[in-house]
Amino acid sequence: MKKTILSILSICGLVSLQAQQVSDMISLGAGYTNSVFYSLGNGEVSNVTNEDWDIAFNTSLMGVDIRINGGKGVELYTYPNGDTSDFATVDTAGITSWVQNYNSSESWDVGAFNAGANGGAFDYGWGVYNTVSHYVTGDSVFVIKTLSGDYKKIWIESLASGNYNYKYANLDNTGMVSETIQLSSYSTKNYFYYSLDNGAIIDREPAKSDWDFVATKYMAPQPQGGYYPSTGILMNRGLKTREARSTDVTIASWSNFPEEEAIDVIGFDWKSFNTNTFTYYIETDLSYFVTDKAGNIWQIIFTGFGGSANGNIDFTKEMISAVSIEENFGINLGIYPNPASGQVTLLYDNLNEDLATITIHDLQGKMVYSSQFSGEGFNKQILDVSFLNSGIYNVLITTKNRVGSQKLVIQ
Repeated sequence: MKKTILSILSICGLVSLQAQQVSDMISLGAGYTNSVFYSLGNGEVSNVTNEDWDIAFNTSLMGVDIRINGGKGVELYTYPNGDTSDFATVDTAGITSWVQNYNSSESWDVGAFNAGANGGAFDYGWGVYNTVSHYVTGDSVFVIKTLSGDYKKIWIESLASGNYNYKYANLDNTGMVSETIQLSSYSTKNYFYYSLDNGAIIDREPAKSDWDFVATKYMAPQPQGGYYPSTGILMNRGLKTREARSTDVTIASWSNFPEEEAIDVIGFDWKSFNTNTFTYYIETDLSYFVTDKAGNIWQIIFTGFGGSANGNIDFTKEMISAVSIEENFGINLGIYPNPASGQVTLLYDNLNEDLATITIHDLQGKMVYSSQFSGEGFNKQILDVSFLNSGIYNVLITTKNRVGSQKLVIQ
């Protein structure tokens, strides 16, 4: 029997990982003047000022999102009294009653300039997509309050042939500037940035392949309603995060929490301000599991926050899995028979960790089965899978520090 077990396990091709918790700190500086781009595998990638840009343009050929530096005081309003034909006669009387536009804090794809979209398939807020020319033509005028506090009017004229074309001026039509920016010049970045006060492109972001999250100050919706400048963590485009809230961080298992694509799953609410002691409180039973650019899974636990005095963020990180969940890792797992239709036998090595969680997921990631078992060393569990429809499933076994998986085919 022992030879049979070892034979089955040998086909899994698994690699063990000695997990190690690492303490780290990043600093946004006093008053949160900077942004920090961070790689979980390599540490801090770039620490750059967050006070030199007003607007940011997506660099992909059809990336139509345009964001503003709302966390540092930039404000944007869609001009309600006319369209692009009224650019020369913009009147800001009553601007205090205009609807203010904000960046989405959940998705990079919706910037403040996109907020006025009417819901149509080809309306992007600042412009409309032409299905024949494949250009986006600007149809709206905006009034923007810049970092310096000046008000300017701006018209994003088009996104055409890989170029952004836009113009802006002071409200009295002085200081007119027209810009054409070639996106291919910044193709390795998510965004290029622009200062309306200085009329300059700001190349401030590292290559999009080099970082996992950015710590920065941004405008975020609050539980009590409205938006407020908040300091927190936003994930790089395309990464996924799991939040393990109200769970002891020492026993939290990433497979027990849903995977989310929102960029603000971590966000700002891992901390709260105590108005009695004037100090920040860090949530203790809270950790996050992040799948990084390389497919590694990390557990992040925040341990301290220095506030505006120094902008320091203290945290620990620990690699839980050295590969993505589609691959086997750490725990040797064998399944037979496979394909199956009624019962399957799971063989796995639990080494020195007593509690193991076994879950089954369909190809859409939905968990269809979960159970926990105890026992060290080689284990054998018989599962009834007759309730599963025909198809391919992922069987995962997780402990505190390790994970293994195998495909299961149901006939």
